[in-house]
Amino acid sequence: MTRYYFAERVWLQSAFLILATIPATLIAWQLDARMVNDISIWIKPLKFQVSTALHLMTLAVLARFLTADARKALWLGVIAAVSALSGLLEIILISGQSARGLASHFNRETSLDVAIYALMGIGALLLILPALVVGLRFLFASVSEKLTPGLKLGAGLGLTLGFFLTLFLAGYMSMGSGHWIDAPATDAGGVPIFGWSRQGGDLRVPHFFATHLMQVLPLVGYVGDKLFGAESSVPRTLVWLAAFVGAGLAVVTFLQAMAGQPFIG
Repeated sequence: MTRYYFAERVWLQSAFLILATIPATLIAWQLDARMVNDISIWIKPLKFQVSTALHLMTLAVLARFLTADARKALWLGVIAAVSALSGLLEIILISGQSARGLASHFNRETSLDVAIYALMGIGALLLILPALVVGLRFLFASVSEKLTPGLKLGAGLGLTLGFFLTLFLAGYMSMGSGHWIDAPATDAGGVPIFGWSRQGGDLRVPHFFATHLMQVLPLVGYVGDKLFGAESSVPRTLVWLAAFVGAGLAVVTFLQAMAGQPFIG
């Protein structure tokens, strides 16, 4: 029988709890005609429900490749609980602002909105901080039958590199008045699904590439080990290549956005 330790259960259960709120958000989207930035006010909560759940599930899955001692360690349980609560708080605050008919991000209209935005920033930091801690654990872990070389490098590099790039890009974006650069302050007519501006720069693009290194690199390492074998150097080469491409995309699209150019025109 598969055993889940405290940290893994916390991450998984909080992810499932967030996913369970999606139907209510979809219903609100259909019934509520209010808009922010010319799109439904409920699109923002929906995106964060999906992305936050994915992040928590990523941590839960990767934690299972650590040693049994690490998986049941107090430090892992503590950061899991803190990050899970922070993720839930983020969803509550974002959804609450939507219910009030207000933007959740870049909203500094009142002292309450400023406080909510600041609390969201703290929550976002605590949400992604375990990626750094767990990522470093992978980088310094020993290779084993379960933790094969490609997966070890992919998880370690993906979590740590993803953390630092996300921290910089999200931090930089949060200091401004919006995610647009030399573009109309509207999300209408953006890139399908993502909503990125097609009329100018959009800082959400590099943020996307940076954050999802946390999922892509471990997957590349895991699949590489399965296809080429743990003894082969190919999986690690593929991880480094994917890291270079992913980080390069984050940097290039950041410079592109700062120049006021759309990722897809």
